[in-house]
Amino acid sequence: MMRTIQLILAGVLLLPASKSAGQEWIVPENQAAVQNPAAYTLENVTRGKEIYQLHCKSCHGDPGKNNTLALVPRPVDIASERMQANSEGAIFFKITNGKGVMPTFESTLPEDDRWMLVNFIMNFNPDREALLIEAPPIKAALQAALNPENRTVEITAEYEESKGKYASLSEAPVIISSRQAFGYLEIGQTITGEDGKAVFNIPEDVTGDEMGNVYIAVSLNDTYEAEEVALENPIMGIPKEGGGLIRPGVLWSTNENIPVWLLFSYLFAAGGAWIFIIYVILQIAKLKKYGKS
Repeated sequence: MMRTIQLILAGVLLLPASKSAGQEWIVPENQAAVQNPAAYTLENVTRGKEIYQLHCKSCHGDPGKNNTLALVPRPVDIASERMQANSEGAIFFKITNGKGVMPTFESTLPEDDRWMLVNFIMNFNPDREALLIEAPPIKAALQAALNPENRTVEITAEYEESKGKYASLSEAPVIISSRQAFGYLEIGQTITGEDGKAVFNIPEDVTGDEMGNVYIAVSLNDTYEAEEVALENPIMGIPKEGGGLIRPGVLWSTNENIPVWLLFSYLFAAGGAWIFIIYVILQIAKLKKYGKS
């Protein structure tokens, strides 16, 4: 009986280790040794940042701020020691192939862009000279209104010229995004004029929700500190496909979009684990009772 209890306890103790090992990301040695063909220059790092903002920030967050999206497993902050322990080739391999909630970018990002992204990540490596220095953001204010008839977004941007005094913000890049299951996805940019105003034409082929509704958000880039403007009224776009077991563009870890079959599989596995643990506890209790008798 004691031997049985020992085996059960060993199995319970090994469960976390097995789960952790299953999440370990092993990169083939020949791939980890690949050198970045794109030079580590300010131009390439800057280009890598643009790609990161568009494709990666929604999950990995702001570098060094540990504000990654709460997925399972949680994405890694690209400025962290864990990320920077990877070689350039290993980072490129992971970006290219993906794993779990990390999507593959082999078919969505050109190879050159993936290497530019590696350059941006290496900008935070302690063994490299940081080419892109983040300056304190400029305090700004943003206003936006939707014109559904013309399918345009009218924008006004200002910056704090002195304490409490604002002036027109000219030549500022304005980012227009549409709401998706995992956050907002950029659909285009525009530049403010000398009067701080800009107009953005919403593309006809932008994808909305299942009903075709497109919810727009307007923001400035990281150079400025300004609250994002989320427009409440939607505009019509292309309805998003749904209904299958696999829905493109949806992360299953978001509760409202997780497939029912996956949710039941998780609950079944979790329930089975708890039943097993309770069984072990009862067996231990019986063993103590027999020992006293």
